[in-house]
Amino acid sequence: MKIAVHVDAEGEVAKISQPGAILVFAQSGATWTVHKTIRFAVGDARDLAAIHASLAAAVAEFEDCRVFLSRDVRGVVNSILQEMGIRTWQSHGSLFAQLDIVARRENERDQQEAAEQRAARKHERERGRHRRHHLDGVDSGAERTGPEPVGAPGSGHYRLDLVALLATAPDVNAWDILIPFLTGTPFRRLDVVCDEVPRWLARAVRALNMVAEVEPPARPGDTFTTLVVHRQQAVP
Repeated sequence: MKIAVHVDAEGEVAKISQPGAILVFAQSGATWTVHKTIRFAVGDARDLAAIHASLAAAVAEFEDCRVFLSRDVRGVVNSILQEMGIRTWQSHGSLFAQLDIVARRENERDQQEAAEQRAARKHERERGRHRRHHLDGVDSGAERTGPEPVGAPGSGHYRLDLVALLATAPDVNAWDILIPFLTGTPFRRLDVVCDEVPRWLARAVRALNMVAEVEPPARPGDTFTTLVVHRQQAVP
């Protein structure tokens, strides 16, 4: 690990506004050695352009070091360093004790971030498996999650209660269900029960040479819409 430290003439951690230099320390086991010395002066604290230029010049010499330690880093300087991808730490103790503390906390932070990334990847894999199960019409409760046949076998008539499906399978969306069915299943008619017609559906069915029509509510007061999709009849 490498840590850049702003130090004063006595070699102790200093405020960024104090005269001094930046030492880049490299850790080897329990030992810290100076890897690089960078001349540094923040300049006029009222001149933001000068501050930014000074910090940019210093950071350019950090090489692969992305951690900065000083006695007091906040405000504009802290914001600029973070924009440059530098993590900042404040210290009020002796130099080498603070190097050990910052290194330990950085390692803890890296381990936490790695654990969160592993958890996020695991969650995405589980969501992917869950979605594939739903698209196959199978889930842990053996419920169908795609269009179901209606009437006599082979009639080509299917029905999909999209409202119920999305309520019980929030990881699935209408596109994931309808497009694979419309493009991969021979059918004559598909009834889709929905609370609102997907905006993309009209364009999709036209592109597939199909027709979508809205049926009147089956009962007065019904708030759901039944959309009937069928293949467009060829003109003789």
